[in-house]
Amino acid sequence: MGDESTVLTAADARHLLRRTGFGAPAKEVAKILQRGDTRGSAADRLLDFKPGAFQPAGKDLRLRQNSWIKYMIGTKTPLQEKLVLFWHDHFATAASKVGDVKLMAAQNRLLRRSCKGSFRTLLQEINRDPAMMEFLDTVRNHRRTPNENYGRELCELFALGVKDSNGTPNYLQEDVVQLARAFTGWSVDRETGQYMFRRGIHDYGVKTVLGKSGNLDGDQVIDILLRKPETAQFITRKLWKEFISPVPDEAQVVKMAAEFRDSGYNIAKLMRIMLTSDAFYSMDNRA
Repeated sequence: MGDESTVLTAADARHLLRRTGFGAPAKEVAKILQRGDTRGSAADRLLDFKPGAFQPAGKDLRLRQNSWIKYMIGTKTPLQEKLVLFWHDHFATAASKVGDVKLMAAQNRLLRRSCKGSFRTLLQEINRDPAMMEFLDTVRNHRRTPNENYGRELCELFALGVKDSNGTPNYLQEDVVQLARAFTGWSVDRETGQYMFRRGIHDYGVKTVLGKSGNLDGDQVIDILLRKPETAQFITRKLWKEFISPVPDEAQVVKMAAEFRDSGYNIAKLMRIMLTSDAFYSMDNRA
């Protein structure tokens, strides 16, 4: 048992570096031991990075993938790249459908810029991300023919999850229908490749999402989702699986998620809670 003031051992340092990066170089382990880092100070150092502006470059997808891999290998902020990888998987987007490597690279940069900030802001940015809007058909969402793809994935994969820890559904089909209406008119300017709002195809009628009614748009829907404790628990559970262990401790997830919500969905604060926890340093979770 320990806390944020617990001084790291060599084994602790190696474990921390492996989980938050792509290995545990001996010189980095030595630095941690020479400084006498604690759980808290080590986590603070890892999280004290300025989100980089790097964007994968190249004329085709293979070259841009290689560009990102090369950047990951040489980065001095490995936790940033681990978080970018995490969000890249969380907000999965297929280049095969998007069909534009520039949009895919721009999404990568978006994830890098917002990987440790506000989850609310990250969701709002993903709402408007041209690659995502193409992939999940937001650009084809018209008030006369609402497209449910983005609304469904927003609930199922990006925010709530299908069911809570008791097996109760977190949302219904009607919520998806109403979410689709909220995102009508959200589109991409084909000349600039940037988000644009097409007023003429937006549904301005009253919508009801998860029991909340009004002339809702995409940003207001995000606020409704974030008021649900299941959203904080869903994200906390996924980060736990990525950084602590494949099987979350549900009691600890609920506790950490409450702190996550109270912080205003500050991703860095949640990461610090995890990286200083007994669960993270447990011998059972060091495989």
